[in-house]
Amino acid sequence: MYNELITEVKGIVKETVSIIREMNRFHISQKGEKDFVTEVDLAISEKLCRELPELLEGSMVISEEGYQGEPKEKYCWVIDPVDGTTNLIYDLPAYAVSVGLLEEQEPVLGVVFNVKTGEMFWAVKEGGAYRDEERIHVCKDPSVDRTLILAETNPYCPRTENPFHQVMDCIFCDCIDYRVTGSAALDCCYVACGRGGAFVAQNLKPWDYAAGKIILEEAGGTMTQWSGEKIGYYGNSTVLASNGLLHEELLKRLKTFALL
Repeated sequence: MYNELITEVKGIVKETVSIIREMNRFHISQKGEKDFVTEVDLAISEKLCRELPELLEGSMVISEEGYQGEPKEKYCWVIDPVDGTTNLIYDLPAYAVSVGLLEEQEPVLGVVFNVKTGEMFWAVKEGGAYRDEERIHVCKDPSVDRTLILAETNPYCPRTENPFHQVMDCIFCDCIDYRVTGSAALDCCYVACGRGGAFVAQNLKPWDYAAGKIILEEAGGTMTQWSGEKIGYYGNSTVLASNGLLHEELLKRLKTFALL
């Protein structure tokens, strides 16, 4: 079923390019502290929320710009119409449309499409992970001091309370370097294709990682919360996504911050 479904999902996601091209000058609204939404986010969300359930009878949708409750049905689409909205606003080429499908609250299909570059990452359960049509795998970096770390800065947290610098200090002192792209969905995919050994983030929502998780795992990687517990699909989560080889070492470093 998923092999047929992924083709249709990829097609719908690729069609979002036209929305962005048509809205090259768009209105920007502020949802919260340093948290923005544009007409592009809303238009893509409306399209995906309308068309994806038509592919799978009885499925529901959770969207950053729509319903944000629990995944109550057997099948649930979890979408971020634009992951990296600030990058979109500033025309930085790291924003993506992210679509994940949960079956009984476990990811079984994922598509992450970098609209600016045209690069598409995708996977189905037990089918491997791909960048466009090329099979991808995580890197073989064996330790923190021999890898590049990707990270998110937890930007919506009040800056005086934000533990980002403390968190990264416990890793940055040893790793090759770290990068902040501004798109969690793309970061998960970059780890999946070996562009870094791990991704570290706090206060992520299900639409930030639902698609990226299945892509990462099908590429040979691992994703958990900083506590080592399983990732959930309602509310906030800390996220550690890695090539698997680095996971336990990073969990030991992050456990101090797991409850922050």
